[in-house]
Amino acid sequence: MIQWGNIQAYIPQTTFFSMPQIPFAPTMMPSIFQYNPFGSLTSGYNMPIFTPTPQGISSFNPFGWIGNFSNPFSYFSLPTVNTSNIWNNIKTTAGNIYNSAKETVSQVVTSVGNFASRIINGARKYLGYNENDGSYKKFTDGRVQAWCADFATYVAKECGGIIPRFSSVSQIWDWGKKNGRFSTSAKAGDLIIFKGKDKNGKQVSHTGIVTKVENGKVYTIEGNTSNKVAERSYSLNDSRITGYVTVA
Repeated sequence: MIQWGNIQAYIPQTTFFSMPQIPFAPTMMPSIFQYNPFGSLTSGYNMPIFTPTPQGISSFNPFGWIGNFSNPFSYFSLPTVNTSNIWNNIKTTAGNIYNSAKETVSQVVTSVGNFASRIINGARKYLGYNENDGSYKKFTDGRVQAWCADFATYVAKECGGIIPRFSSVSQIWDWGKKNGRFSTSAKAGDLIIFKGKDKNGKQVSHTGIVTKVENGKVYTIEGNTSNKVAERSYSLNDSRITGYVTVA
């Protein structure tokens, strides 16, 4: 039995803490416990895990320094999760995305609608331009040639359309096909494409600007129709119509 009187002599000889690099009474234990199980007993050492008596150490509790060992997680603090705030953030974010998407769609629709108005008004201001007085050469840059495509793409570009300037209907048709802008459904602001062979043998022959679609008819303003810029209308089922090209 370890005697109380010679505890100090016994301590250096014990094999329990025989590693020379580890002092018997460390001053700091792992920070998560923040508790020194050894401290100082009698002259410099105190070992609460041992119960000293005048006759010796009567009991040993290897876990006494841990405290309440029944709940080892009591020494750790987990973050509190507020699910209500998370759900509110999700709803807010989803609402912002929806509103942003709705605003974008609205802007696109408004932009397209504004372009249709611009190109129609732009075409109307040239009504009456003709070949007799040479005013049509404004659209051909002074060249003498068939000019319905020149007129339609000139006005489209002037009003902010993305289609390049073209001098033939087949170029408009090819551009629409290549860029996914060709359709068989008419809407204001589009370019109408008519069937028939052009000088290169393509199955398109004439074009104009759609001003409105109403009561089963499509209304247009065209260049080089009876040698001038003029308004026309056709049945939507007219067999001469190939389709329409969106230019905005």
